[in-house]
Amino acid sequence: MVQSSKLKELSFLVYGVGLSGRSVINFFKKNGIVIIEASSFQLSHSKFICPDYALFLNFSNDHLDWHGSKNNYLNSKLKIFHLQKSKNFAIINENLKKKFIKSKFSGKLLFPKIKDYRKIKKKIKNDYLTSNNNEENMSFVYTLSKLLKISEKSFFKAMKSFKGLSHRFEIFLKRENIKFINDSKATSLKAAEFALRDLKNVYWILGGLPKKNDKLKLRKIKKNITKCYLIGKNINFFKSQIKGKIDFSITKNLKSSIIKISKDIELQKHKNKFILLSPGAASFDQFENFEKRGEEFKRLCKKYVRKFI
Repeated sequence: MVQSSKLKELSFLVYGVGLSGRSVINFFKKNGIVIIEASSFQLSHSKFICPDYALFLNFSNDHLDWHGSKNNYLNSKLKIFHLQKSKNFAIINENLKKKFIKSKFSGKLLFPKIKDYRKIKKKIKNDYLTSNNNEENMSFVYTLSKLLKISEKSFFKAMKSFKGLSHRFEIFLKRENIKFINDSKATSLKAAEFALRDLKNVYWILGGLPKKNDKLKLRKIKKNITKCYLIGKNINFFKSQIKGKIDFSITKNLKSSIIKISKDIELQKHKNKFILLSPGAASFDQFENFEKRGEEFKRLCKKYVRKFI
């Protein structure tokens, strides 16, 4: 985050630097604030970034094919703190405390507390933000709002109007007691675990191009999964992760998965059901990108929705 002169208004902008082909400098406003979402790829090449407020939420194995190792990946992300001075703030997950201290960064260290956010959670009138999946994200946002001296009235108003991005745990369709969720952005198994953590009676579509050294931890979430449907060109990898732990079918592609789910769902009498695309893998084995995968999933669900009723 880069602050320009004295704060008079807050202008939130979540922006992947360079993704739109425009320089981030175009988004600066006089007496405002720009918020930049910087990837590990961008940070790895960065030489000058020095944010007034740097946030690092969590860390898991990802992009190891590009970075070469987990340590290289972590160090790329940590570059966001390298040039900070004592007047700047470093807001991080407490699990990263030892690494931060060992690196001798100069920023003022803060750890958001989820318990503080939970005290005001009920005042936020936005189902997307108040899901348990977003508690960690929201604890960081709430901590930042306090540092910026944003009033609670303004904070609650902004949170109420917030809309999540497409392909990120996007509840795009509801039919009777069934919810359809597009989480195509979940390109690692850890991300898929987060999506499954707080749902019940889930028909889960899994598969794609797996991340290097990725592993699925089902112990805490397998009770939430009614059945899993494997897609993509790496079926054996995902089969080895779930075989003997949860019920599954090999459906190979999204269309076959959705048709199979529509048949299986008739056999389940639970009140609420979730059809979830949270593939835990990159899309490049079958799609141009995760956006194309998510759009195809939404298109097919809407096409075949009558089969679920």
